[in-house]
Amino acid sequence: MTGSSQFLIEESDNFKRSFKKLVKVHGASFVELVADILEDLTEDQYPRNSRNEPLPGKIKLTEGWTFHKLEFRISKGASGQIRLMYLVNTTTCIVKPVWIYSHEQFTKRPGDRDIQSVIKEILDC
Repeated sequence: MTGSSQFLIEESDNFKRSFKKLVKVHGASFVELVADILEDLTEDQYPRNSRNEPLPGKIKLTEGWTFHKLEFRISKGASGQIRLMYLVNTTTCIVKPVWIYSHEQFTKRPGDRDIQSVIKEILDC
């Protein structure tokens, strides 16, 4: 828990695009579930079903930023195993969702070059 300071959610363009793809498959209940998860991240940025995620390539985050992946299940099978990658800045109290995808789309995670490109775009680093 972060104490009394409430974090803000700032969705990246890549998160919005990847989210729309999953909404087409999973529908309105998926939208509600993800909205609840994002709301929970404003209060607890490191829930039990999340972990620190290694950064791809030679990318370095500026001070205060960390990279995480949260896993949850919405149904049986690979398409029901959902992953949410996000950045947290403890200095500015911001959570930036980077990418949301199913295990069916990426068995491990999106490619390092793609992740690196998205993070650079988000943080201009």
